[in-house]
Amino acid sequence: MPLLRFDVIEGRSEEELNVLLDTAHDAMVEAFDVPERDRYQIVHTHKTNEMVIQDTGLGFKRSKDIV
Repeated sequence: MPLLRFDVIEGRSEEELNVLLDTAHDAMVEAFDVPERDRYQIVHTHKTNEMVIQDTGLGFKRSKDIV
């Protein structure tokens, strides 16, 4: 029974969250042979100032869409 927890910055639509959750679940089913109905996912939304995500120097830009 895998449990997936997602921490996201507030403002995503229900549709965006559904795409995120469905995609993550599909990947778990495919990669780890998790049964289709074995789905436990929790989404925590945060204000922008509650998540500190710094540039790691790898050359890509961070955005508020980080998960």
